[in-house]
Amino acid sequence: MKVYEAVLEQLWGAGVTHFSGMVGSTSAPYASALAAQNRARYVGIRHEQVGASILDATARLSGRPGVLMVHGGSGLLAASLGVAAAALDGTPMVVLSATQERKAMENGWWQTLDVQKPVADFVKFQTRVERPDQAVAAVRDALRESVSGKPGVAQIDVPIDVSNEELGADDMPTPVTAAAPLIRSFPDPQLVAKAAALLRQAERPVLLIGGGAHYSSAGEALMRLVETVHMPVVNSPTSRGVVPETHPMVLGCAGIIGYEPVGAAIEEADLVLAIGSRLSDIQTSRGDLLPKDAPIIQVDIEPAGIGREYPVEIGIVADAQGFADALVMALAAEPPEVPDARREWTASLAERYATWRDDWIAAAPDDGQVQPQEVVATLLEQPPETIFTHGAGDHGFYGFMVPVDPPGAHLVSTRLGAMGCALGLAMGAKWERPNQPVITCIGDGDLMLQLGDLETMARERLPAVLVVFNNFRLGSQRKRVEAYGPVIGVDHGNPDFAKLAELFDFRGYRVDRPGTFAEAMKDALASGEPAVIDVIVDPDARPPRIAMSREAR
Repeated sequence: MKVYEAVLEQLWGAGVTHFSGMVGSTSAPYASALAAQNRARYVGIRHEQVGASILDATARLSGRPGVLMVHGGSGLLAASLGVAAAALDGTPMVVLSATQERKAMENGWWQTLDVQKPVADFVKFQTRVERPDQAVAAVRDALRESVSGKPGVAQIDVPIDVSNEELGADDMPTPVTAAAPLIRSFPDPQLVAKAAALLRQAERPVLLIGGGAHYSSAGEALMRLVETVHMPVVNSPTSRGVVPETHPMVLGCAGIIGYEPVGAAIEEADLVLAIGSRLSDIQTSRGDLLPKDAPIIQVDIEPAGIGREYPVEIGIVADAQGFADALVMALAAEPPEVPDARREWTASLAERYATWRDDWIAAAPDDGQVQPQEVVATLLEQPPETIFTHGAGDHGFYGFMVPVDPPGAHLVSTRLGAMGCALGLAMGAKWERPNQPVITCIGDGDLMLQLGDLETMARERLPAVLVVFNNFRLGSQRKRVEAYGPVIGVDHGNPDFAKLAELFDFRGYRVDRPGTFAEAMKDALASGEPAVIDVIVDPDARPPRIAMSREAR
């Protein structure tokens, strides 16, 4: 058995079913073996960043890592933006970088690059296979590291001459599991007791949920906690849907990507309980939302994350679900009273946000142009199982107004905020959840980075609906350039995306008149085919975000 066959056997035996990449000479043996065995699906893409985004989505929705196969240094560099986006958002993934032979690497020959250096700052684990007998262990280590603790990206570097060598009888692969057993880190009981005491004393506690709650599958435990204490919930982008945002105490996102009425829950709180959250600049608007005198309880599986951003009253190293279960049990011994004032405060927060959103929709200008409010109003009518993906830019902020229910139902590059991810996230979501509607909100600038992979979407018959916010500019950046004076580099021409969709064998719709978007969306979803809705939006429309400095963005 060749090394490349053994590597794939190990991955298949571990239950890996999702592969993507662009074939090159060094990855050719892996691609051929995948085709011959037909034991997993391989999605060939037109740009490696898109392949990384596809696997980012499948992993977020399944909890299982997929494998991105890249050719040498050029393939890895092309993929690096999507890989970095996944890594920074804590997505499990294995990157198999197939490189030139060892001699070429040592001598710096054609198409050689130390493929570990470009991604070393953000991947969780790296290993290079120098001998055939190292291959199986490398795969096992990569799989384990990608899913253990805080998930992340693991990279395996295999030179082509090693890939083509024979594996010794003693080095043959044996089955392993793709998802390491979830080992919950349970909290210190004394710290749990202290947290329970603070919650009993608080008048306006608020719960901040981060991505750690998603990867812990802590939703049910957190809802028991929320209903026991009766406190409002503020999500991060990576935790949306862990607790259903249709619940009256779950407000949605605050901070840089959220809206002011939700941020008020943090600003007005007298206790902040952060579970699975780094208290990042994204969720707290660089700390501006955190009340000055309110104690903070922070729970995170990574000790280094405790108190890293802001001082905390109590820091607890624990799995999100394990902590939530322990806290509910501690509170049960002496059930906390829920004062009427807290119930009124929580209800007022939800009402403030709903009223604010409805008022914003109703205030859309009647000037003959399509306004984002029309799109948002239609998105609010979609069934709760709908999965939304978003690109980077002003258009992405509208998606945070739409409540989501299933975990992972809102997919976006959060920490990196990278353009070029939306299409791949949509394809990955539809691959993993074929029976759920997938709607992608994407800017014209974002889509132009990914046009080639519309062919991938058509070829693989992944029927997501792409809603293009087409304002013929990089809208979020134009205002920033204007602040300095003359404008350059942000206004662009675009093709007719509806006609372009038809060339790719998509459904194509052009919405350039108010009142026509809802019908286009209805028809696109009913078709069961890939679709592009080219929405010619008011170029001056911007989301009603919290005021923030240029430096904060």
